[in-house]
Amino acid sequence: MLSAIKDIGYLVSKKAWSSERPIEGKVLSVIIDAVNSSFSGIDIEDFDTKKIDLYLFSSGSSKGNVPSPFAPITEPEKTYKKIEKWMKDCEKITGIENDTREFLSRINKVLAENKDLIMNLLKYKIEGLPKKKGEGRYFTLGFEGNKRYLGEYEIFKRGVEDFAAAKLKKSAGKNQVCSVCGLVREEVSGKVDVFKFYTIDKPGFISGGFKEISAWKNFPVCVECKALLESGKKYIDVKLNFKFYGLNYYLTPRLLVGGEDILEDILNILSDTTKAIDLKERTKKRITNDENEILEFLSGIKDVLTLNFLFLRKEQSAERILLLIEDVFPSRIRRIFKAKDCVDAIFEDEFNFGKIRNFYSKSDEGKRESDLNKYFLEIVDSIFKERKLDFAFLLKFFMAVIRREFINEGYFGFRIKDALMNIMFFENLGLITFEEASMVESMFNGIFTQYGKSFGNPAKRGVFLLGALTQLLLNKQWNERNARPFMKKLKGLKMDEKDIRALLPEIQNKLEEYDSFDKGKRLIASEASKYLLEAGEGWKMPVDEINFYFSCGMNLVENVANIVYPKENIG
Repeated sequence: MLSAIKDIGYLVSKKAWSSERPIEGKVLSVIIDAVNSSFSGIDIEDFDTKKIDLYLFSSGSSKGNVPSPFAPITEPEKTYKKIEKWMKDCEKITGIENDTREFLSRINKVLAENKDLIMNLLKYKIEGLPKKKGEGRYFTLGFEGNKRYLGEYEIFKRGVEDFAAAKLKKSAGKNQVCSVCGLVREEVSGKVDVFKFYTIDKPGFISGGFKEISAWKNFPVCVECKALLESGKKYIDVKLNFKFYGLNYYLTPRLLVGGEDILEDILNILSDTTKAIDLKERTKKRITNDENEILEFLSGIKDVLTLNFLFLRKEQSAERILLLIEDVFPSRIRRIFKAKDCVDAIFEDEFNFGKIRNFYSKSDEGKRESDLNKYFLEIVDSIFKERKLDFAFLLKFFMAVIRREFINEGYFGFRIKDALMNIMFFENLGLITFEEASMVESMFNGIFTQYGKSFGNPAKRGVFLLGALTQLLLNKQWNERNARPFMKKLKGLKMDEKDIRALLPEIQNKLEEYDSFDKGKRLIASEASKYLLEAGEGWKMPVDEINFYFSCGMNLVENVANIVYPKENIG
């Protein structure tokens, strides 16, 4: 994956594509008259992305982990101390001329003598700013005269470079092999924090007796590769960072032999605003909830590159890897979209990964955060890497949600439909398979074959038809009594084989009581009875599976009734 990021960094650097994230906010600058050694006030301006080099701003410094004279305002006192220290450190840079050192000395004198005044004015200015969601506030220095910004002075640009280099030298090795390019380099460093899941600030990440100076042995990277990794990561963070149902993933294309021109085309489209908008217009199909998703576009590319999906969760200033899916070919993405198209056509609805997420988000609706991310991502991994899924595992979570909606009279029908769409999607991808038994023809064969091979044995079909017949009874009770007392017989959808066998005569008797056991319902009951007899005893079906097919029958009752009734007489 790091090689893929490096390749992206190389192309971004070569083409000078912008990878700056649009930033909204205010920049508060302490204005200093360095000639007269005086404090002139605090100016406020809108953050201008075009002035990033003038600000000496970098995305890393906005998080406070890169030496920089430009910092987000957290607590004014702490932010002021950070800038003050940076300016004092500039005086320690070796090899600078006397007039430059004197210039720095005058600045630091102004900052020291006017600290209280500056702090009070800074707080006053901050309080006067309107609070807008997503808008940051940044603190820096500015100057009277023609050269207003720090980035217009060579000494400050050198300070950024020198302090960053000094940070790298805290863990460096001489004439060692770079772990990214594989070449022997004059100097490699372990101070590479492209992602925040790797750090040498804690002993657990440091080899060589917990000595920071030896940490380069863990992850040696040369200066050239470090620059390309940072450039590539910056681009990915802005252009290839996508939402995924409460999670986020980075999408990194990795070149195979001869694929640089295609990768360049992809990045060129993403870098050009007009082309990106055109891509969004052309990309109509999505399997996630991110309107900027580009997977359909990538599915049309030949297998000259692969795709990596890195799911991360940010925890304060750190990042935690949730899942890394490597080397997914565009042809696999095409296969996924083909399976989606099949499901869409049958259900006349849009399938996406949200149908899966409905069952793998929270184990309890009362929980504040999703606690089923692990299972959800395991399924996502199986989809992209073509790994088998366990049907019983899937049904456990499907039925947990379906039962909850059934008991609470919530989105019962919608969740059953979601589960059926998921099963057909997985079956189309070959992730789950079903054994099919030889069965006699039935008037309901059209329904069973429509939903794939999951209805491939008599027990499932019998339970399904019994569920439909039960729903017709519940509809009748609601029409007659505005209540469904028979629901208590369904045991909260936790019935076993014995319960199912006992249910059929009870339904028949209850329909007789309502004088509603007409020809259509008799046909359904007869077919259900025939399938249950054909299945024999000892179905070896778990309770979840039995109740799932029963629920499917309840939900698809209209499909069943349309066969035995004119539509106007359903129920």
